[in-house]
Amino acid sequence: MSRKSVYAVAGVVSLAVTLVACSSDEPAEPKTTASPTQAVSPSADKVSREEGATQYMKLVAPFNEALEKCSKVLNPLLDSGESSPSDFPSLREACKGMPEANRSFADGLSKAKWPEEAQESVKLLVDEVQADQLAWQGVSEARSHEDVFDPKYPLTEDGVAAGLVRAHLGLPPVEEIEE
Repeated sequence: MSRKSVYAVAGVVSLAVTLVACSSDEPAEPKTTASPTQAVSPSADKVSREEGATQYMKLVAPFNEALEKCSKVLNPLLDSGESSPSDFPSLREACKGMPEANRSFADGLSKAKWPEEAQESVKLLVDEVQADQLAWQGVSEARSHEDVFDPKYPLTEDGVAAGLVRAHLGLPPVEEIEE
């Protein structure tokens, strides 16, 4: 697991947490005048860019919170390249929420409706998030130096999907966090 990967993920997540805190807009429900027996026109299912952005921020917030908590313990280990047996209980405690947060984020992205221009990027993001599922599980169960620095399932290298999704939804790009 590279420090760059964790920082890149943490960068995406941290800005998203900040933006969520600044946004209180509720996503608008699609309006339709069709009765239950009438066919709903395709336009009734369309999601605006603003609705998609609000929806994305709500979905990413729990992931961001879990990542921030995990990164506070994981990043110093990765920065130093060293660990001791006493580091692993606090790492497991700090990162125990990551597997579920990661899974929920991927599931939420998959189930939600997105503006047409963002759909392909969202699919790519789902793939990237799912690719890290076993890696986050491993971090949350780490019991040795090798579990952290030479994991069976390492976190993926920097993905581009979150930036693409954010651009399609009119959200600002996320900058890498420097600690």
